[in-house]
Amino acid sequence: MHKLFKNLVIAGIITTSVYAPTSVLATEVPVKYDLVSTVDAVKGAIPVTLYFGKIISLDFAEAGEYITFIAPSDRSQFVYNTDLPVNSGEAQSVYLLPIEKINFKGTYQTSHPNLIVKTINNSGQSKQYNFIINFSSGVMTSTGIKIIPSTKKSPNDSNKIRVSAGQTINADDIERGLRIAIVKQFIKADDPTVNKVRNFVFMLRNGNSVKDAITHTGINPSVVESLGEMYLETELTTRLKKNPISVKSKND
Repeated sequence: MHKLFKNLVIAGIITTSVYAPTSVLATEVPVKYDLVSTVDAVKGAIPVTLYFGKIISLDFAEAGEYITFIAPSDRSQFVYNTDLPVNSGEAQSVYLLPIEKINFKGTYQTSHPNLIVKTINNSGQSKQYNFIINFSSGVMTSTGIKIIPSTKKSPNDSNKIRVSAGQTINADDIERGLRIAIVKQFIKADDPTVNKVRNFVFMLRNGNSVKDAITHTGINPSVVESLGEMYLETELTTRLKKNPISVKSKND
């Protein structure tokens, strides 16, 4: 299965590079905001993809929040602006634009910089959001992130994936499988497929169906299944080592 996973990753990269959509196709596909609830948004880093030559926005208007502070970790690859000055207390949107790399003396550059945004609402409640920035020269698939009031959907079967032996995997299993694949060097941490997987997991956790997450990220479904199975195999091996007798008795 591990060889299969590596082959799938390579095949996905080749397919992306050889059959990249043209700019004509980009005008035929509706591009929407990714909606993230306020509850989910503060649980961890939010992936955001910047497309070369395009402006992406982070919008807090629907959540009724105002921006009080912005801090980018690496200013050498993108610039940002707000709809109103931050010190006015009325800014609700951040606009991000990728630029050609600039070498700032005494600073570190990273392929995935992050952006911290702090906000406050009319009740005086403050929140801090952490966005992880990815860069793409491909077709724009999202116009940015809209932070919305929490209306989190309960987990259902549309968020689960059935794999071999009748087992099912979820977002957590896929994420753990990705970590295992990186540690075992089946895939490099900076491989484009890694970002696709992370975005896929992020969408599942925010109530999107598996079908919608696959369509949005363009990930090969077989890669997702292989990662989940990789985690399940590792988990089973760990349990066997810890308690071989009990596992054997269950099988008997």
